[in-house]
Amino acid sequence: MPFLGPSLPDIFFFFFCHSGRVISDLLRFLSLEYLINKIEGPTWPREERSVTLKSDRAQNLLLNTTLLILFSLSPAIFAQAHATSIGPPTVNAVLTGLNFPVSLKFAPDGRTFYNEKDTGNIRIIQPNGTLHPTPFATVNPVFNTGEAGLLGIALDPSFSSNNYVYVYYTYRDVGFFTHGHIVRYTATGNTGTSPKDIFDVTSSAPNTVYHNGGYIKFGPDGKLYAMVGEFHQGQQAQNQSSMTGKMLRMNPDGSVPSDNPTAGSLDYASGIRNSFGFDFDNSNNRLIATMAGPSSDDKILIIVKGGNYGWPTCLAVCNDPRFIEATVDFKQIVTPTGIAAVAPNSYIFGEFNTGDLVQLQLNATGSVLSMTQLYNVPGGIIAVELGPNNKLYFTSPDTIYTYDLPARPAANAADPSLVILAVIVIIAAVLLLVYTALHYRRKRLQPLQQVGTETPR
Repeated sequence: MPFLGPSLPDIFFFFFCHSGRVISDLLRFLSLEYLINKIEGPTWPREERSVTLKSDRAQNLLLNTTLLILFSLSPAIFAQAHATSIGPPTVNAVLTGLNFPVSLKFAPDGRTFYNEKDTGNIRIIQPNGTLHPTPFATVNPVFNTGEAGLLGIALDPSFSSNNYVYVYYTYRDVGFFTHGHIVRYTATGNTGTSPKDIFDVTSSAPNTVYHNGGYIKFGPDGKLYAMVGEFHQGQQAQNQSSMTGKMLRMNPDGSVPSDNPTAGSLDYASGIRNSFGFDFDNSNNRLIATMAGPSSDDKILIIVKGGNYGWPTCLAVCNDPRFIEATVDFKQIVTPTGIAAVAPNSYIFGEFNTGDLVQLQLNATGSVLSMTQLYNVPGGIIAVELGPNNKLYFTSPDTIYTYDLPARPAANAADPSLVILAVIVIIAAVLLLVYTALHYRRKRLQPLQQVGTETPR
């Protein structure tokens, strides 16, 4: 995980929050100085009093003002958590001894559907937390070598009425080309019936094993989004005639929506190497996704309509107006997998290499405020989904866990430009206050200095 110290918006945020204390402390200090002058004044020799007030006390005022401002800014230097931490974890293992639970979704009736990557089985966890003894359905044939297998699962937004369950899986044809395929089942009780083919994509080369993508989810617009890797053929991510290395957007029946970026194309975004997860932040219409790098530069992306994310033309920072930069770029390999929006501008994702569960906090403009490790499990994290009752679900190769979110992090609503303006106003007010105090002291000193220079009679 990259180290992210307090950002400029963080410092501005804390200065804004503590500026009231700065001003009130200054006023108290000036009042105290005035009282000391009134009390101590008559007991000092005139000459000593005149010199002291002119030099030492003016300098002390400036010193104390500086210290007050520094102490008020100290929370920005030594802390990063203005509603960025969700608190100590309460983690429970829902089921153990499982066979690579790679993706899961939640039905409105309390059931949880999940995929077993290698067996091709779609399984159901019943509302009482027990595993239904027989699979909902078994995809066959399924190609499950390496990263391939039964990958993504999604429930139709109208599941309560139509009972549609969608899954994405890979298979091989007779020419050893790898296909990514979406099939739709109808749930009849706890059994999947009436399979219907919705979508198919083919690798550009035979015998591919990696970069299959496969995560699917319905967006708030009712469209089905699918992440398709480039099947280890990097140049296809920039090939606009290929659906590989892309985020796709389709109608529930697999047809092309009329408002896609390119007429007649399922492509929604391009230049994506491979992704194991994405989610929608409904508070700001943000689509956030993970992307695995080769030997460096894993990424967190904010996906926009028609966006191009540079792979394989650039690996790290592109510095190219044709491409959209990553929100987070990991120099070391962590393999970010599933990601879930848990509150406005707040996301939790898993890392397969480290087993870390990480919270990412952005501001309203998409800049990183903080990243915090929340939990760690052996074997790596695969799926991450926000479930019912404010529980976060995440999986390892043999276990499904829940993480109780004690409180949703507060939104970071402060716009950096407005905060900068507020800080400028505050600093100007403080400087004006100091100037006024010094000017007032100088006015008071003039009569004293005149008295000190008079010849005694």
